[in-house]
Amino acid sequence: MKYRWPLLFIMLAAVTASAQTNDLRGIIYNHEMSGGIEVHTAGWGMFFNVAHREELKKKTLWQFEVMQIHHPKEVKQTIDFGLTFFGFNSPKPFKYGKQNNFYVVNAVYGKQFMIAERAEKSGVELGIKIMGGLSLGLLKPYYLNVLYPSDNSNSYVIKAIRYTPETADKFLDWFSIYGGAGFTYGLGEIQFIPGIQLKSGLNFDWAQNEDAIKALEVGIIFDAYYKEVPIMILEKNQQFIPNLYLSIEFGKKW
Repeated sequence: MKYRWPLLFIMLAAVTASAQTNDLRGIIYNHEMSGGIEVHTAGWGMFFNVAHREELKKKTLWQFEVMQIHHPKEVKQTIDFGLTFFGFNSPKPFKYGKQNNFYVVNAVYGKQFMIAERAEKSGVELGIKIMGGLSLGLLKPYYLNVLYPSDNSNSYVIKAIRYTPETADKFLDWFSIYGGAGFTYGLGEIQFIPGIQLKSGLNFDWAQNEDAIKALEVGIIFDAYYKEVPIMILEKNQQFIPNLYLSIEFGKKW
């Protein structure tokens, strides 16, 4: 099993050896710009591509991407103690045992090889992408709303806290949690984890206009960071993060 992901990269790369030698038809465009949305097995992201044609069947690519990565053990849930009757707002969903949100900014470089040319206007052009580059991870502390007894022992107040050794007991006390605290908490406490990314995928472009890009892409991603990414408190965290992805892309050629 430990060789599965490297083998998948090798298999995808090997597809380029079977590239067809048919003459290309129509206008040859040397520049491309596109963007889209990507869904992967640990979250989702958005990307922006710039490409330049080197040869008839080979292009150079630059991709810039922002992604969110979830831990496999994250589970969204809600607990309602009925305190809305006493004037409290309804609790927001939360993820028990989560320590940090993890976002990633990627800048990668690579090549795209044409495997099969579009036969007709309604056909599909098939290509393979092989890319690699830098990955910058952003850890944003995850905050929970927690119930604390007020000075009057018969009532409670809600405080937003993050996980620390000092708050661990309260943060992990199931019966004290009153939902997530919201996205804006922790924005001023972001930490960085640098790493690298490898990415390879098959690209299916079905655009009917020769100067347009409408493509679906499926492939694999491998992210590696210099240390384990502390997303969860009670679960094993990962330093090496493999993912499968599916993306949709729209753009322009000129």
